Amino acid sequence: MFLLVSRTRKLRSFSTAAQPYLLVRERDIAEKSSSERVFTLNLLDPCKIETVKIPGKTIPTELAQSSRIGSSKGWVALMNRQNLKLRLTNLFNPSASSPIISTTISLPPIDRFYKGSVARFSNVSLSASPNQRDCVVAAKLFAPFISLCRPGDSEWTHIETPNTFFGSVVMYSMRDQKFYLYSSDTAPTDLIKTCSDFPPVSPYRRFYFSDIPKTTQDLYQSSLFRTEYLVESPSGDSFIVIWCMDSGKIEKETERLKCDTKGFMVFKQDHGKKLCSYTQDIGDLCIFLGKNESFCVSATKYPGLVPNSVYFEGIETGFGFYQLSSNTVHDLTHLAPFSAFYLWLAPLE
Repeated sequence: MFLLVSRTRKLRSFSTAAQPYLLVRERDIAEKSSSERVFTLNLLDPCKIETVKIPGKTIPTELAQSSRIGSSKGWVALMNRQNLKLRLTNLFNPSASSPIISTTISLPPIDRFYKGSVARFSNVSLSASPNQRDCVVAAKLFAPFISLCRPGDSEWTHIETPNTFFGSVVMYSMRDQKFYLYSSDTAPTDLIKTCSDFPPVSPYRRFYFSDIPKTTQDLYQSSLFRTEYLVESPSGDSFIVIWCMDSGKIEKETERLKCDTKGFMVFKQDHGKKLCSYTQDIGDLCIFLGKNESFCVSATKYPGLVPNSVYFEGIETGFGFYQLSSNTVHDLTHLAPFSAFYLWLAPLE
């Protein structure tokens, strides 16, 4: 039993311990100068289940005018819709609130190579923190290509992918030291040709689902919407997570369609048996899903997180967490202001 009480914690602009946060949206944006804006940073702390406000944050006007397109390793990726310039920043993360620690890194603009697909990003993945020399950025748009670059490069390297990966997501595997493309559709598993300057890119091979209980099969078949995610645990285990949703109703306040989360199905890849086995027990792990690159942390390392749970966010669903052992959804959306773009932030490395 969880008592969900709305609480708010105000912080000054200093660094806090690295942990997961949910980025909600900026408030009270005001112009400080022609090149800077001042705003209040709004987040949700999933460990304490309370909102966090950091007033007086300064942000470059260029970032304030950019759209969030994803997050990875605790960094937020943004794109200016007018000049197509991309940037990575950690200044939205409370763990880097100090001006000494907060950093913004410019990336090459996404060129017209995508012929109109540029506005639709699937997700962004980092092989390491952008502060590290070996960092490679992978951007996946709704197009039959994946784009790679290193911070400091003058242009992106576009790599063609099979058409079945048009709308796929990209994830970097620390275990295998490569970028994986994941699609729920049947797809080829051959290595995609890349240049030697970048880690390999490969379609992810999912084994056959097995050990699915009848009630779980009913959940899958009765769900109107289903989304699949690939996530890797800190120890290197791979999981496929299926988010099952139903259509809801139009909310008067936001005029948006609210979808109901029915549940999550978690499958663990067994490379020995070549099976993807259903499980309701992932130990003390917590999985975080949404527009971010999916990530997984230990609840033991971050006290307050509910072990054996899936934390979720989405504009249609709101945000909350799902306890796998009891099949219980805990909706936390009411704890924070409505946002058109929620975003989980992984602990900064």
